[in-house]
Amino acid sequence: MINLVPSFDPPKTQCDICLSSEISLYVIDYKGIRIFRCNNCKVQFMNPQYSDAHLKEYYSHFTFEEPEWDEALLYAHHFYLSLVERYAQNKGSILDVGAGKGHLLVAAKQRGWQPIGYDVDEKSEIPISRKIGVDIVCGDFVKIPWHRDSFDVVYMHQVIEHLKSPVPYLDTIHSILKKGGVFFIAQPNIHSLAAIVKYGLEKIGLRKRYVGAYYGTEGHLWYYTPRTMAFALRKSGFQVLSMRSGHKARPHQSAFKRFLLRNIVEVIPWKSTFLVIARKE
Repeated sequence: MINLVPSFDPPKTQCDICLSSEISLYVIDYKGIRIFRCNNCKVQFMNPQYSDAHLKEYYSHFTFEEPEWDEALLYAHHFYLSLVERYAQNKGSILDVGAGKGHLLVAAKQRGWQPIGYDVDEKSEIPISRKIGVDIVCGDFVKIPWHRDSFDVVYMHQVIEHLKSPVPYLDTIHSILKKGGVFFIAQPNIHSLAAIVKYGLEKIGLRKRYVGAYYGTEGHLWYYTPRTMAFALRKSGFQVLSMRSGHKARPHQSAFKRFLLRNIVEVIPWKSTFLVIARKE
């Protein structure tokens, strides 16, 4: 468990997604973190946000504190890649933004893709790169000299909610994808059924402990719904192709339960996470 005394940037005066100055306080969580909502595009965000120094210290521990290997996560990435493959033109180059322990990179390699990873912290990623035999690039994502139109797929799993400035990432991803390339993005759903119920109970005073805990403000800075994520993607030049709930990853599920989850339960984006598959226009 990471226990840091947070430091913050000056408060934002406008929405990063749509540039509207019509923003207002929406929630104060049980730790005193203030969540604002844009009254124009409806996206929510921490305001003020953690400083770069705080986030650097936080993420220097992040990868090391994750489980050593998670077969359920590997299984989930195989399923997600099967969805991507419905829209990708071929099994070519795939960039994983937020490589972590390398689960997606291993799954992509097993499925015949040519994967490359990206993550922030070089110290933690070098040994992972060597272990799985896949290159992982580190540094400031938007300043790396990526080649334009060079990837068939860009994959971003549970990353965008952590970013202080999401739009430059989306614009960079658009530029490095080939024409017609596919962008897979998954993130928490702040309008999941569970979050909506908890928020409602808090507003009428029936839920008083750990108010706003579902925002995950230890590391999450932006809070998306299917609607606000679709807006952000379209604004950066993407066409949304598919949207659904995240997969409840269990490698040893019965075939019947797996069928129900994949084809009925998770088709609508109502759960705590959701994913979007989009195409570069």
